Amino acid sequence: LGGEYVAFTPSSPIKINPFDLSEVYEEGENELGLKILSLRSLLKIVLGELSPSHDAILDRAIVKTYQQKGITQDPETQTKTPPLMEDLYKVLLGMENNSAKELAFRLEKFIKGSAAGIFNQASNFDITNPLTVFSIKSLEDELRPIAMHIVLDFVWTKVKKDLKKRLLILDEAWYMMKYQDSASFVFSIAKRARKYFLGLTTATQDGEDFLST
Repeated sequence: LGGEYVAFTPSSPIKINPFDLSEVYEEGENELGLKILSLRSLLKIVLGELSPSHDAILDRAIVKTYQQKGITQDPETQTKTPPLMEDLYKVLLGMENNSAKELAFRLEKFIKGSAAGIFNQASNFDITNPLTVFSIKSLEDELRPIAMHIVLDFVWTKVKKDLKKRLLILDEAWYMMKYQDSASFVFSIAKRARKYFLGLTTATQDGEDFLST
């Protein structure tokens, strides 16, 4: 059908930065605050179970990571170059707190380890083809929900930036339902999609994953 097929792998030339902002200001909506909520959901999948103190440290670290790039809740600052996952890693290491260091070590795999290069690069891709497919089948199972979350957030950011009728089809959606945070993220898109002329379809062979939550 003349569409574009984007394979999501460590060696793929196409990169997506989960810290990207839509650069769209809407009255009464805190763009940076919503992005930080989305990043926290993503990072809870990446980092695993977080205690309340870990969660609070992570929130502070994300805010500080944006601030170091000159990005605040002021919409005029949100067109600046966004940080990378590596910047968050450095902020956590620099907090000189054992809990923060523990979070940094959990994140290290995505900065220097086996998964480096997948989520730690500036975005170099724009959705221009009317039919764009993101494939995650080449990734390990544990990386698939992370990749799906990043792709969904990337699409959501683009949707807000350029309004037109679109359909987002999320196949194998049970990957997202496995985690409370990613399931909540899909739910938030479903609730807000219509405002941006977006239709959301989820497909899964595991209906119980939806019915049980």
